[in-house]
Amino acid sequence: MTWNIQGRVGQWQDRQGAIVRVLDGLDPDVVTLQESWVEPGGATQADVLAGELGMYAVTAADLAGFDRYPNAPYWVVNAVMSRWPLAIEVARSLHDEHGEPTWRHAIVVRVLRPDDQGGDFVVVGTHLEHGLDRSATRHAQLTHLAATVVDVLGDRLTRSTQLPAVLAGDLNAVPWSDEVRSLTGASVPLVDGLVFIDAWEAAGNAGREQRGRRPTPSCPSVLPTPDRRLDYVMVGWPRRRNAGHVAACHLAGTEPIDGVWPSDHFCVVADIDT
Repeated sequence: MTWNIQGRVGQWQDRQGAIVRVLDGLDPDVVTLQESWVEPGGATQADVLAGELGMYAVTAADLAGFDRYPNAPYWVVNAVMSRWPLAIEVARSLHDEHGEPTWRHAIVVRVLRPDDQGGDFVVVGTHLEHGLDRSATRHAQLTHLAATVVDVLGDRLTRSTQLPAVLAGDLNAVPWSDEVRSLTGASVPLVDGLVFIDAWEAAGNAGREQRGRRPTPSCPSVLPTPDRRLDYVMVGWPRRRNAGHVAACHLAGTEPIDGVWPSDHFCVVADIDT
């Protein structure tokens, strides 16, 4: 599953408990988090959540901006939690259309699942540039991300014998955008020989609107953008035969918990055969 958990916006301490309640009820195998806070001293929201839920966690803490903003009380980055141990393959700032690194980034982790439960696999968590007019930047960021996945997993022939990478995050882009169409193979792929299958559509939800944010939030999102589908779980292709089938995909976190909305985003949960 993937979830943008809104950093420390609003009554974040109250929201923390609501986030735990949702995650505990879903009992996911793997979670990618966006806007997950990290403190200058090293404390991370993912570690706090994982400690309460009995999970493992890694955070792209090295990509926080404390070097530029030393007085910042916290920063938000991507993180991953799992029921199995995790190893970071790479955490990388993503380049924009001018080839310059941005504060947006990707964290690529290997989920160290035991062989008798299916073996290890790769998960990629990311959060792309916002702004309705930033399609070119997101396109460049996804191109850099796709190249990073190839660096980790190998060439097309190698990937066709492996379990697929799972990409999950807040792409800040609608399904019909140039960048998402290239990512999913509806247009020329970002990197030759690599596309990702959108779990929402693969599960039979095509044509059904996926509302992405809570209605009339008591703590509104910073950006006054329309409520559009921005959050995705995707499965890489090519991949090992008979692996990566999407059995279901749905939203969660769509109701307040004891009057508290967990986040301004709903989470996307996919049942994937890996």
